[in-house]
Amino acid sequence: MSKSLNARCIRRWELQMRDVCDSKINPWWRKRDLRGYIRECGLITAYCMVERMAEDNAKVDFQGDTFSWSPEFSAWYDERRDHYLKEARDYLNEEATTDEIDEEIQNELEAWND
Repeated sequence: MSKSLNARCIRRWELQMRDVCDSKINPWWRKRDLRGYIRECGLITAYCMVERMAEDNAKVDFQGDTFSWSPEFSAWYDERRDHYLKEARDYLNEEATTDEIDEEIQNELEAWND
């Protein structure tokens, strides 16, 4: 992929919200809203994807396939956080698919409706 994860997430949010921001459909949202608010949503999506992958990889390295945080894991992960974040960011910049990004966006939109 030639574009970073951040740029692809922002673009996918813009495409997702394009129809919502049409003044013929929605009296509240406008295309100008895409610049700030939607950009921020894209950056948050990318950040969450990187954080989750880093934490999952660290959990596997720490004790195998475990899904709970313990004080021991927390201390261990704090020392190695930067390494796992860099590794996850590098991987997702190259390997994240549009479908994965769209799925993450859908998860966030569903969370908004809760």
